[in-house]
Amino acid sequence: MKQSEARVQIIQEWDRWILTQAIEPDGPTGKDSLKFFHELQDATSPLLDFQSRGQDKWRIIHAWLLGADRLHDDWISVAPRITPTRRFRPERKRSFCKT
Repeated sequence: MKQSEARVQIIQEWDRWILTQAIEPDGPTGKDSLKFFHELQDATSPLLDFQSRGQDKWRIIHAWLLGADRLHDDWISVAPRITPTRRFRPERKRSFCKT
């Protein structure tokens, strides 16, 4: 699933989920988004089957919820991109056959 598709569906699921939760008077925060994320994980939700491109999926979802004004948290920063170490392939020796 593409991130754009997942974003819409996750925000819709958040809107349903948040109605069932006891929330602090100041409104939902990162703690609530983390709980939401863990519940999706525990349920092995297909909503988490989006491409994360090496980033932490909870941080992606948290940023989506922040951007959609569904919660507030000023202390969370954008997660640094995790890039896999690159392994270079050994050079192949080519043999040419003359016929």
